[in-house]
Amino acid sequence: MRHLLAVLILLATGVVALPARAEAGQPVRGWTILSDSDAGADAVIAAAKPYKINHLQLSHEIVHDLREVRDPVKRARANRLAKAAHDAGIAEVAIWDHSLYDLSHYPAEFRTGPGGTIDLDDPAFWEWFKQDYREMLDLVPDIDSVVLTFIETGARVERQHSAKLATAEQKLAYLVDQVADVIIGERQLGLYLRTFGYFPEEMERTIGAIALVRNPDVKVMAKATPHDFFLTHPNDATIARIGRPVLVEYDAAGEYNGQGKIANAWPEEHVKRLRHYQRLPNVIGYVARTDRYDDSGIIGTPTEINLYALARAAEDRHVSVETIYQEFAAKTYGRAAEPRVRPVRVRARCGTVQRVPAPTGRRFARACR
Repeated sequence: MRHLLAVLILLATGVVALPARAEAGQPVRGWTILSDSDAGADAVIAAAKPYKINHLQLSHEIVHDLREVRDPVKRARANRLAKAAHDAGIAEVAIWDHSLYDLSHYPAEFRTGPGGTIDLDDPAFWEWFKQDYREMLDLVPDIDSVVLTFIETGARVERQHSAKLATAEQKLAYLVDQVADVIIGERQLGLYLRTFGYFPEEMERTIGAIALVRNPDVKVMAKATPHDFFLTHPNDATIARIGRPVLVEYDAAGEYNGQGKIANAWPEEHVKRLRHYQRLPNVIGYVARTDRYDDSGIIGTPTEINLYALARAAEDRHVSVETIYQEFAAKTYGRAAEPRVRPVRVRARCGTVQRVPAPTGRRFARACR
C-alpha cells in the first residue's frame, strides 16, 4: 500500500522516481541491525544518511523468523523501525526469515510422510504454506524485502518426504520457489537467499540448489568469508560461481572480535575484501552488521571506522586505508586531534597482531613495522 500511494503521489505531482529495488545499476549500500535495543537502532538509522545507506536489514533479536511478527512487541518494533528508516531516506528495508520452521509449526494433517515428515508432494500443504506467508507479510506492510535462510533450518526441507523431488538440491530449490511465488510474484517484494555452510560439500549443495531455482528475480546474500566472520578466513571463493546478483555481508561490529563491546579497528581487512568483491560482476554491493546483541552498537564508537571504511571504499575504488584513517579521525575527533589520534589507532591494531594467527598476523605485522 505504501508503494502504491507513493506512485499515485508522484504521478499527480509530475515527479518521476523509482523505489530502490528498481534502480538498475545502483549498488546496494546496506547496514544490518541485530539487537532489539531501540536506542541503538535509532542511532543506526540517524547515522545512515551521510553513509548513503539505501538498504537496511532487521535481523536476530528484532526478527529472526518472519513468524515472530505475530508477537505484538516484535511486530511493533519492526514496523516502527521500517517507517523510521523510510522516513530517513533508506529505500529498502529487509526483514530476516528462516524456512522451514520447526516441524510443530505445520499442521499434523500435512505430516503424513515416513516418520511424521511433511509430504512435499501434497499441493494442499503448499497452499497452506503460502497463505501462512501472506498473513505474516500483512503484519509488516512497510517491509520491502525478505532475507531468507533456507538451509539447515528448523525441520530442514531436505529431510522431508517427496517421491517427485529426488535430491536435497531439488527440495531446497522448490521451497525457495514457493516462497518467491508470494514474496516476489504476489507482493512484488525483494527476496535474498542467505547462504551458509560449515564444509565445502554443504556449499556445493547450496550452490546446486540456487542453480535450480526457477524465479529469475531471486537474489543471494553471502558472507565475505566462508563459514563465519573470522579474520583468518579467506575470501569466499563460491561467490563467483553463483549465477545471480549477490549482496556481500560484512561484520563491522566483530562477532568474534569484541562484539561491539571492545573497540576494534580493521579498515584494511574490510577494504581488501571489498576490493576483491568489487571485481566480481555478480556482486551488487555490501551490507554490514552494526551491532551484535544488547547495547553493542558501534555507531558513535571507535569501531565505527569499519563502517566508514566500507562506505569510502565502495564509493572510491582508489582511496587508501591511510586516507580512511585520517578522514575518520578528523571527522570524529576534529582536525586538530587527527595527528594524535591516528597513531593511537595504529598502535591499537598492532597490539593485537600477536594474537592473530598466520597468515593474517604476518600481514598485519608487516604494516606495523
